[in-house]
Amino acid sequence: MRGWTVAVTTAAMLLSAGAYAFPVQVPTGPQGEPAEVMYLRASLEQRERELKAALAKLEKYEDEAMFAQAERLGVVEMVKASGLPVHQQRRLAVAIVREAQRNNVDPLLVVAVIRCESSFNNYAVSHVGAMGLMQVMPDTGTWLADKAGFRLGRSTNLFDAETNVTLGTAYLADLITRFGSVEKALVAYNAGPGLARRILAKKEARTKFMAGYPTKVVKEFRKLKAQQERELTLRDQQKTIDRQG
Repeated sequence: MRGWTVAVTTAAMLLSAGAYAFPVQVPTGPQGEPAEVMYLRASLEQRERELKAALAKLEKYEDEAMFAQAERLGVVEMVKASGLPVHQQRRLAVAIVREAQRNNVDPLLVVAVIRCESSFNNYAVSHVGAMGLMQVMPDTGTWLADKAGFRLGRSTNLFDAETNVTLGTAYLADLITRFGSVEKALVAYNAGPGLARRILAKKEARTKFMAGYPTKVVKEFRKLKAQQERELTLRDQQKTIDRQG
């Protein structure tokens, strides 16, 4: 009996002190979330919008910088041979510079490969099925796309100039790393890695093959480099004349 009296007395004391048997309900928003959570969610969404806006500005800046570089190298003028609409020519010029820098390859080597492979015919198809500007085989394109983290899908997507240059430049860079030189990599680019190893292993076959496609591309590359150097020299001379005038 005494225990019940103590219990009742204790309960009365808690109630008089303001204690409650259940937790206090936190104010919630229309979705039933606590106000603090709603505030944090709104802040996060605002930060995400600001980040997207900043990334968009950065991409625009990088695009303009790449296009300026393409103009300086003469790539903008070269891609006109593709006959693509002007906005696609811009995309192509930017892609050549961007992917060359990403893969540590000279942009003019990429241009040289395009000229020798397709003469800038965006819809070129070889007798063995290689497609587009850099004449990428569908199976190779699928493998390269998977490696880069995206899905190529239909082989006709290789007719997209930007996609073709992205994959073709990555492939060229990969072959340079695997074969150790531009010339040997060009053998593999043209003949395929397996056949290239057999060609390079035999002196007579190597000499004969090197005199063909690899020499053609390297010659085109050197011509483009010499042209670039002449144009840069002329620009510097003109700047000097303008300053003196």
